[in-house]
Amino acid sequence: MSDERRSEAERLIEENEGARAYAEFLRGFYDRLGDEPLETGSGRVEKFVNGLFQKEGESVVSLRPFRPPREARPTILAAETSTKESRLPSNERRFSVLATLGAETEDLVVRALKDEDTRQGRLYVLSESPEKRAHALVSFPKFGLDLVTDEEGLCTFELPAEVDLEQWAGAQAVVRRPVAMRAVGPGEKVTMNLPTGDTLLGRREGETLEVVLEPYGPEETASHLTITTPNRSARLFRLGASSLLERGISPEAPLVLRVYE
Repeated sequence: MSDERRSEAERLIEENEGARAYAEFLRGFYDRLGDEPLETGSGRVEKFVNGLFQKEGESVVSLRPFRPPREARPTILAAETSTKESRLPSNERRFSVLATLGAETEDLVVRALKDEDTRQGRLYVLSESPEKRAHALVSFPKFGLDLVTDEEGLCTFELPAEVDLEQWAGAQAVVRRPVAMRAVGPGEKVTMNLPTGDTLLGRREGETLEVVLEPYGPEETASHLTITTPNRSARLFRLGASSLLERGISPEAPLVLRVYE
């Protein structure tokens, strides 16, 4: 890499929160790779790398607490991620790490942080592939918490008051990616044939959207639906055979449906 490109990359990491987060993930990846023996013909490194980057098409991925094999470098993700001035004293860290989780089958890391300024949580889905972090549904089953990221893999959420730091440290999660997506215009009817075999039927009239899931078999395999309109966070719904109504939608606003297993 030329000196000019290197300086450009360093400047991007310093100024952009997403770039900083991904740089930290890559450091962890190469730390793990560096721990693998490099004996000729062993094939262990190749197996290690293939294991991290296989199964690109998985729509449901399980995550466990991430345990780096050696002393991790000090995180830079906890640096300020907003141009707004913090109300905390300058000698106090604004962000604290609640949980870091990783997938065993691919290059996917999820971090949950606490913003000591706003008392809210921040969730980051980190991956080399933009498709893996955008519009991801991250579920913490033991906490009853379902979070949907934006296009950059970020979600701000209210922290559950009953979940303590020890519970966060041992948290497990599931990441779901959309198996189908559909834009719905004003007055449009929708038929979405899902990879699961189920069919999602919908109708948009005025300020109302009505959808219903027709299962392929005795049990529904599609589990969640998000409805996204401009300048609003995605609204999450559980799918079932009963009709689902969403009201108060601007009649002319673009609308996108995403379905998850």
